[in-house]
Amino acid sequence: MVDVRLERQLTYYFSDKNLWKDEWLKSQIGEDALGWVDVAMIAGFKRVQEITSDMELVVSCLRRIPDLEVFEDDNRAQVRRTRPLPAKPSSAASEKDGEEKHSEGGHDHDASHSNAWDEMPHKAVEEPPPMIPGFREVAKTGVIYVMDQAARHGYSAKVSHEWANLGQGSPETTKPRHWPTNVRKRLTELVEKGILSSETGPWNIDSLEVTEENSHYGNPNGDLAMRSAVARYYNELYRKGKSSQYTADNVAIVGGGRLALTRLCCAMGNINLGHFLPDYTAYAELLSQFKTINSIPILLDPENNFRITLRELRREIVGRGLSALLMSNPCNPTGQLIEGEDLKSWVRIARETNCSLVLDEIYSRYIYTQRMAPTDAHWRMVSSAQFVEDVDKDPVVILDGLTKCWRMPGLRICWIVAPRSVISAVGAAGSFLDGGPSLPTQRALVPVLNPKLVIEQTIMLQTLFSHKRDYFLRRLSDMGIEVDSPPQGTFYVWCDISKLPAPISTCWGFFRELLNEKVICTPGVFFDINPGQRRKLNRYESFVRLSYGPSFKEIHRGLDGIQRIIEKFRGGTNAMSSFQSQD
Repeated sequence: MVDVRLERQLTYYFSDKNLWKDEWLKSQIGEDALGWVDVAMIAGFKRVQEITSDMELVVSCLRRIPDLEVFEDDNRAQVRRTRPLPAKPSSAASEKDGEEKHSEGGHDHDASHSNAWDEMPHKAVEEPPPMIPGFREVAKTGVIYVMDQAARHGYSAKVSHEWANLGQGSPETTKPRHWPTNVRKRLTELVEKGILSSETGPWNIDSLEVTEENSHYGNPNGDLAMRSAVARYYNELYRKGKSSQYTADNVAIVGGGRLALTRLCCAMGNINLGHFLPDYTAYAELLSQFKTINSIPILLDPENNFRITLRELRREIVGRGLSALLMSNPCNPTGQLIEGEDLKSWVRIARETNCSLVLDEIYSRYIYTQRMAPTDAHWRMVSSAQFVEDVDKDPVVILDGLTKCWRMPGLRICWIVAPRSVISAVGAAGSFLDGGPSLPTQRALVPVLNPKLVIEQTIMLQTLFSHKRDYFLRRLSDMGIEVDSPPQGTFYVWCDISKLPAPISTCWGFFRELLNEKVICTPGVFFDINPGQRRKLNRYESFVRLSYGPSFKEIHRGLDGIQRIIEKFRGGTNAMSSFQSQD
């Protein structure tokens, strides 16, 4: 997570505007402002101390600031500007002679009263106004932070076609007619074989009907027709022949996945909740808001493909006294997947240890493995619902929705599937948190949960995203970017960039250089879930998450930008030409 106030204050100290008049700080770093200075000195300034006394947080924040370079050894951290201080403009030189010159004590200056970005080499963005009494600045999730930084470099809706957003957490929403030629040819073949009924998709929702009848308040847990459709979806695809079946009472419809998590956290008691590292960025700030939840991180080893063994899982649950375990499956950002007998064992261990398993299955149909459950030659889906024995007793809570797999993120319809007691509790939480989702939207979307149509759409989805995944991995391999654990699910690639040349061997250096190429990625440190910043050590500084959620053309543009920065700092032959004609 990002402390906006701290970053703004540190940015101000090293800005042209401050250094033109801060004689004391300039004496420490030289007239050209390129000298090294101890981070400990900066961290000791009064304004910084008012924000934080956490040295690691200051170092992490300095790493994120463009045009600054941070060096660390065992005993100290130093920082310097990478851009020389330009001459003071005549307009600034004509300021009143009596203007205050900063001494060491002058660093009490509050950057919130100045535009700290005025002299930065990218587009100035209006600073947020000072917070009013009783409120705080809320940390931003990774995706929101990187988009803010992209805006500072000129990104906007008007010029988005010039950029490549490989940091985005949403799938492309384009129609099949705009998909790559090879994908469209494959869809035609599947239609000819009778596997698909159409090349255009099983549904086409262009409008929502708003009437007197559906304009009233709905049930906080969602409309009965939508809840029944979700229950039927799980029963037909995962629970055929099982005596225990989901009903509408096992389903809550909510306005998005993060709201689903918020309701669940609100319904939890004073518990130890385990979560894995790395995982979805929004978990950090969300978990930090609920003081009754003691979040306990469980580190996944990259040497084991960011996976945990069943023996280790049981030991973590029992040894740490976990009452709940939260995870995304497939995992965002690593793309690793628990399926088949392994997933069955996870559900069994949750049952035996009396630990609620909260599974964020929002990417449940972005599956690229050959182990299929249910099994079919043309499509793959994974859900823990397949292994639940009793839908009202097994401690398994499932989150999914239309956001990712149905490629409808803007409609904000997701759901919770769980024992009836949990659904009752999250409904009570929803009655004061959000009041429930849009009634017209729910009723319009009931048809998209028809299992037969979902299977058709899954075939199309996996045809498109498998093509993009394979292309993405080939390009990265040719660039020398290591992906030790290729994604088995999601539409993300978790990349180790430690072997690239400096400064792009760290996530912040890589991120900043890519912005200059109009390419956006998500630094790996955002997936080090650390509620309340309780841990000092920052992990994943040598990792970035790249998304192949955007269109093929945008992916191609983004990978070309990555290629350019690698060639800039490493040199060598141009590897882009062999990919120019691929579609």
